[in-house]
Amino acid sequence: MATLKELKETARKLKIPRYSKLKKDDLSRLIQLYECARKLKVKNFAKLPEDELIRAVQVAEGNHPCYGQIQDCRQDDCAWIAPCQGR
Repeated sequence: MATLKELKETARKLKIPRYSKLKKDDLSRLIQLYECARKLKVKNFAKLPEDELIRAVQVAEGNHPCYGQIQDCRQDDCAWIAPCQGR
């Protein structure tokens, strides 16, 4: 597991806004999201709010862009289930 200092350096390189105010777990999750978006070639990913970025990644992966739009989701294999459903 990376240290908080290493995570902040990665976040700086990825140009994640307001990264210095995030907790370690949140920062790690956001870095993972940005890296995923970059690999999938999501356009303008650094400018999108987190919820829109997750939906853009879902589309790029060939999935339905449902993040934050279904209250009682049962898609337990979804990579975004925890932040989406507050689990």
